[in-house]
Amino acid sequence: MKSIKLRGVCAAVSGALLFGFGANAMADSTVDIVNALVSKGVLTEEEGNLLTKGREGEKVGQEKAMKTAGKIKISDVVDSATLYGDIRARYEYRDGEDTGNFDEDRQRGRYKLTLGVKTTAGDFYSDIALSMGSGGRSDNATFGNGNNGANSKETVYVKRAMLGWSATDWLKLEAGRVANPLYTTSMVWDADLTFEGLVEKVDFKTGNINWFGNFAQSQYRGDRQDFSVDTSDRKTNNILAFQGGAKFDITDTVSAKVAATFTKYTNDNATGASTFVPGLGTNTGIGTSLGSTITATNDLRTIEIPAEVGFKMANNMKLNVFGDYVVNIDGDDRFDAAVAAASSANQAAIRAAGNDDKAWLVGIGLEQKKDKVAKQGDWSAKLWYQDVGVYALDPNAVDSDFMDSRVNMKGIVFKGEYLWRDNVFVNLAAGHATRKNDRLAAVGTGNDINLNLDSYNLYQLDITYKF
Repeated sequence: MKSIKLRGVCAAVSGALLFGFGANAMADSTVDIVNALVSKGVLTEEEGNLLTKGREGEKVGQEKAMKTAGKIKISDVVDSATLYGDIRARYEYRDGEDTGNFDEDRQRGRYKLTLGVKTTAGDFYSDIALSMGSGGRSDNATFGNGNNGANSKETVYVKRAMLGWSATDWLKLEAGRVANPLYTTSMVWDADLTFEGLVEKVDFKTGNINWFGNFAQSQYRGDRQDFSVDTSDRKTNNILAFQGGAKFDITDTVSAKVAATFTKYTNDNATGASTFVPGLGTNTGIGTSLGSTITATNDLRTIEIPAEVGFKMANNMKLNVFGDYVVNIDGDDRFDAAVAAASSANQAAIRAAGNDDKAWLVGIGLEQKKDKVAKQGDWSAKLWYQDVGVYALDPNAVDSDFMDSRVNMKGIVFKGEYLWRDNVFVNLAAGHATRKNDRLAAVGTGNDINLNLDSYNLYQLDITYKF
């Protein structure tokens, strides 16, 4: 009788297994049925275990497969690989005026793609990222970039190719094309720029102070050439950056972060075409020359002090006050070299304009964030004012949006962000700027407005999908 009973129960349970095949919910129901039969004495515990053993193994296998689904498998030596990226669509409006009767309005749709993968293998790690945009300060492509609808396909470039080593708990070493390691602002470094060379990162804690250090040796212009019987030698130009800073809590609701950064450009050859010479503010018209050698990086040794103070408020709100101050300690030499290298007709005007070798920024931000990870409904807004002297910063590195890739500009910027979904961001940005020193040009390289700007406005509306 017992064997007949067991065969009947097995048939019933097998039916449940058949209907539950491939679904964890049904698998759980099958186990519940067997447990109920054991509790009523229909089956012994040994018989129940025999029936559920195979199903439990299958369930474990399904759960393991679900956990590994979506993970990238590269090789057995790689511990983990994470695919990431974003797609952004943008509408942008810029307009500028000079001191004459010339103005320019520029409207365009733009898009951006970034695709990358990060890997870890023991104490080594890597970051490889691809993006559009051949220029270092922009990953954007413009709609209608072709003739009469024959839009050209965009080229994808290597944005980052970094190999890292976690040497200790407090020291990381990175080499290759590396994300900018410095705690800084867009007034000094455009967010799309990378460093090429070596980076060292230090991070450790003593008491309630978190100390950090970022050091970079980046080749700004590489491929040094030395000829034994020629005068066509070419020097490298390296950027050497040394930063030390700290993050700490002042009270339970107030925190602070501050750093000091020394940056040196090694190519200090202030002669001829290697000398920075700004243009004059009186030049007007489309295509006006903004200076004879506006990309030169001679006499640049800067000290930068970025800082911020955060205040935790009710309802997951946080108020942030931030700023940045930069002085070019070789500003006098950069000014003197510009005067000496200018044409005889312009020397007096450039000398009379004086040496402006400082830049500063101050701003305020407000955000509401439910958790450490961004969630739908989170938002943030920040407003700042910046003032950049013509001899203070590298004109090749300042932000390409505000103020149109230029120095000798001052103005105000607003940026707001709202999370439409957990991974969908809507951003609005607006800014207004004017020329700081009217005697000199609003000088820069890679400008989007083709004028010697006296005033400038920018409006951007973005939607970004991150994955």
